[in-house]
Amino acid sequence: MAEIKNDEFSGGLVISEEVIASIAMNAAEDVEGVSGFALRPADVQTVFKIGGEPLKHVKVTTADNEIKLHLYINIANNAKIPVVCATVQQAVKNAVQSMTGRIVTKVNVSIAGIDFNEPTEFQK
Repeated sequence: MAEIKNDEFSGGLVISEEVIASIAMNAAEDVEGVSGFALRPADVQTVFKIGGEPLKHVKVTTADNEIKLHLYINIANNAKIPVVCATVQQAVKNAVQSMTGRIVTKVNVSIAGIDFNEPTEFQK
């Protein structure tokens, strides 16, 4: 019987990119000022529709034990862009790291649009 070396079998848990994207979306949608998500620019994965709904809005790049994320969001018309982006970055990083146990090295946030459909103070 062949002996299995520790190098070949890490015994780690494999977490799909779709699950990581779902965690990131759930964390981002709880941030005040985020009104929704936008479709990410077309690439091979989106053109051939590989993956589920969360991967349409979040790009996940994994290498070794590190995760890099890129979210495409829409913000409310009265939100301050720097504040919303910084809050989204921190919330997503904390959520993904705590739920997966992997290190998030980068969280990029792209503002794809501003949602003007929400009522302002004068319209309420």
